[in-house]
Amino acid sequence: MRKAARHLTLARLPIFGCAGFIAFLFLANVWNYAVERDWPKLRIRSAAPLKGLRKMAPTPWTVEAFLAGETQKAASSNLGRAMPVFPISVRAKNQLVFSLFGSSAAPGVAVGRNGQLFEPIYIDEFCRRGDAPDYARISQWAATIREIQDATDAAGKAFVFLISPSKAGRYPADLPASAICAARATSMPDKLAPYVAALREKGVRFVDGAGLIAAHRDDFEIPLFPRGGTHWNLLGASLALEEMSRIAPSAIGPFAFTWAVAPEPHGPDRDLIDLLNLLWPDLTYPTAMIERAGAPGACEKAPRVLAMGGSFLHQIIVSVTRAPCPPKTDYWFYMRLPDYGIELGHYEIVPGEADGEKGDADLSILDRNLRDADLVVLEENEANIGLTQQVGHLRDATRRRAPL
Repeated sequence: MRKAARHLTLARLPIFGCAGFIAFLFLANVWNYAVERDWPKLRIRSAAPLKGLRKMAPTPWTVEAFLAGETQKAASSNLGRAMPVFPISVRAKNQLVFSLFGSSAAPGVAVGRNGQLFEPIYIDEFCRRGDAPDYARISQWAATIREIQDATDAAGKAFVFLISPSKAGRYPADLPASAICAARATSMPDKLAPYVAALREKGVRFVDGAGLIAAHRDDFEIPLFPRGGTHWNLLGASLALEEMSRIAPSAIGPFAFTWAVAPEPHGPDRDLIDLLNLLWPDLTYPTAMIERAGAPGACEKAPRVLAMGGSFLHQIIVSVTRAPCPPKTDYWFYMRLPDYGIELGHYEIVPGEADGEKGDADLSILDRNLRDADLVVLEENEANIGLTQQVGHLRDATRRRAPL
């Protein structure tokens, strides 16, 4: 009798195991759903959480929302996302689409030729190029930058304006075949020509980083944009910083560098391939690491840099850690939030480091950073040149100042 009962128990072990696993998933889902909004650190998490996932909105618990179906829809979506198996399920689906069709199942990432990854917003901007520019607007934009330069010059500070490159604009042959301008991608008009002409006419000190990439892209054994990233790599950014230090000498010293192929991509070099959320991402593509060429400078104190622009400045900030006198950097840029909103961010970065602590983004702090800076770098990407708010913020700061 006991032997038969033991045999029956053993035979039912798989059933008990499945029932236990289902019970665990149910309780884990309930727990995650309960703590997600107010105590997200208490969630039961996957060992490899998904990248770039929009933050879950709270479920609306009102009669009106229930009658409109909003409560049920939000509860269903949030409960599914709270499942511990959700990340691996998404990665498995994305891997299947990528492996079988060479396509992206992740929003915000497009797969181009030769496995190059792009953000669709840069492809869309590139494919819209060709309309006649508004020369009056461009001239006024350049005059604003010259006004900033005059104010910083008068205060004894170095100033340089940087045009950073777009991957779509610099490597158009790699655009996806589905891009609306794919057939004419390599013969698109030169968008930057009127902007560069206006800067020269106004006497602005600037570095055309997009032009540098175009001029030097075939001079190296590796691309100046990584296959799995949206930003230029350290080699491309260092070419621009070298030119910046030449035309706008400052306390950081004359920048010169050596480079080598990095052991593996990291940070911005893999931001898009991380957003693909694959089970087995291919990280075998080459990218660069850099070192200072020559001895460190004789620095009595760390210089101060005010860097204002967008995300492409991050690679400049990494590169400047290899300058003769690495600076303390105040980095101002518009950052994307987990809910896909945009806000002005300010990071305080200590000398020799590439990442810093998020600081106060009140514009009165910008005034102080401008007053203390030895070098001011203003950057716009070629994709949104002449359209960013950062130029206005910096101009207003120069106008608000007491003597810098």
